[in-house]
Amino acid sequence: MTDIKACNTMSQTDTHSQDAQQTRLADLPILFTSLHIDTLPTDVQAKISRIDACLPQTQCGLCEHPDGCLPYAAAIVLDNEPHNKCVPGGQPVTDAIAQILYPNTHKIPLKAVPSQWPIDTASARPTEVRAVIREDDCIGCTKCIPACPVDAIVGTGKHMHTIFTDLCTGCELCIAPCPVDCIDLVTIEREVSVSEREAEQEDLRLRYHTHLRRVTEQLADSSNSRPVVSMVEAKLNNAASQSLNISETQAKNTIAAAKLRTKIKKLEKQLSVRANEQKQAELEALQAELLQF
Repeated sequence: MTDIKACNTMSQTDTHSQDAQQTRLADLPILFTSLHIDTLPTDVQAKISRIDACLPQTQCGLCEHPDGCLPYAAAIVLDNEPHNKCVPGGQPVTDAIAQILYPNTHKIPLKAVPSQWPIDTASARPTEVRAVIREDDCIGCTKCIPACPVDAIVGTGKHMHTIFTDLCTGCELCIAPCPVDCIDLVTIEREVSVSEREAEQEDLRLRYHTHLRRVTEQLADSSNSRPVVSMVEAKLNNAASQSLNISETQAKNTIAAAKLRTKIKKLEKQLSVRANEQKQAELEALQAELLQF
């Protein structure tokens, strides 16, 4: 109920203030250019803005929109995508979005896509998690850093990394790139007021947009030799250059292939030290899988 009240408050504010809507959707990072939000009717923009304000801004991609909460909000409005796919928001966010989409109606509510984490009794959302690096096991590979959508990870090559827990969204995106599995997720318990949650979500949204702009500048810098290593970076590279047409499937394949290469290199290193039939068979299977991309 708290989330519905919060979103309804935002909804009323946006309804009575076109400036608020325009500010939220103005000067968006280049990643969102393909959404063409600025060309949409005002009432459609308002609905997208209100739904985006309901979303937790974790930018986790669990809704199958790896480029963030705003594209999911746009897909709900423009493509009639189910509004129950925000995993960290859970049932409260699903119900709040339904109030925006179907005001003054009694539609049967959709059941939120379940989370792997238990429901927190205070918020009725899935229990929040934060990423923590086991610093003694960190090899300083830097692969987790570009995966973080809000730049909550700091570190340099071959040196220990650290995650600023207060900035972490619990998106889990840093887990997969880590070649030594030294990142753990820990649950946290907290009580957050409506105003506190709104302020936190706005801060996370702005941090993500700042991250996107910084990465865009890096990709445009000809002296930058760092490879594209994340799905968002691949899509940003496409948006910035306009020379490629990277589809969602292609982007996912790029990341999947990168993960396979990491596993292959790890096995090759292990086999160079000691032969192992099981690991050799696993290596050959991964190499065959990589050839399919």
